[in-house]
Amino acid sequence: MFRSQPQFAVQTTPAPSTDASVIVLSMACRILHINDSSRAFTHLLAMGPRLLRNIDMPTPLPQPLMDLFYDVLALLEKRIAAEDWSQVEITRLGRAETDTVLLRGFGIPDRTRRQQSRIVLMLQRRSEGPQL
Repeated sequence: MFRSQPQFAVQTTPAPSTDASVIVLSMACRILHINDSSRAFTHLLAMGPRLLRNIDMPTPLPQPLMDLFYDVLALLEKRIAAEDWSQVEITRLGRAETDTVLLRGFGIPDRTRRQQSRIVLMLQRRSEGPQL
């Protein structure tokens, strides 16, 4: 006998697309995907005092995102060298004008081809209030 599906009191709704800021990068720091929301966030982060202004860089991202990229890359390379195929995650807070931005970096290793591993940066605007 089958029972009917339970009714849940909590209604879940997908997050608006404006909250989903995603940048996908190769291990060589090339942007493979960036959505419109991420473009707006990177512009806000670029307003800060630590903008990376190196024209020769393949990816002109603001310094807080470059720092996160390189930290995730270092951990990802260590895991790949140890043949540990688990995902890497780093979370930190950044400032964008008057907003706090939650920065999350994920390193996703590719077991068969190292250069196919990806780094995903996610940005989420947080309301002012208690800090983590």
